[in-house]
Amino acid sequence: MLDVVIKGHERLYEVMKEKDEIYMKPDFSDEDGIRAAELEGEFAEMNGWNAEADAANLLSGLGIDPTLHDKKMAELENNQKIKVLLAQSLFGEPDVLLLDEPTNGLDIPAISWLEDFLINFDNTVIVVSHDRHFLNNVCTHIADLDFGKIKVYVVTMIFGINLVS
Repeated sequence: MLDVVIKGHERLYEVMKEKDEIYMKPDFSDEDGIRAAELEGEFAEMNGWNAEADAANLLSGLGIDPTLHDKKMAELENNQKIKVLLAQSLFGEPDVLLLDEPTNGLDIPAISWLEDFLINFDNTVIVVSHDRHFLNNVCTHIADLDFGKIKVYVVTMIFGINLVS
């Protein structure tokens, strides 16, 4: 399941697979060596050496026991599959993260972890959710789409309480 999470960073996953294919060749050519060096450089730039640990941290944060990290998706319960796919979305620090009802199928500890993750996420997050508590904890702005009109509210924290204005 770590591979499924790492697929969240498509280019990193492609580089990892191509590297593996090159190193598995029985007749490693000079061209293969040059290509492997290029891939190693790109792999390092994408922080590839930490990919499995980063994927494992996401899974553990969402409540997937480390003993399950090497399992296949087909071996997991439905709620575990949801967590794996959410981890895939979070992996690789995307520039824009679009989450549709991200708390569905999550238990309270996983929701709390996700809130902390998103609060500390440096890039743009767009969340569609009916979970008001979750929205109050992670949003800086709330856009209400109603009858073809959009109204934007700014969420302000005062003494740990969210105020929408």
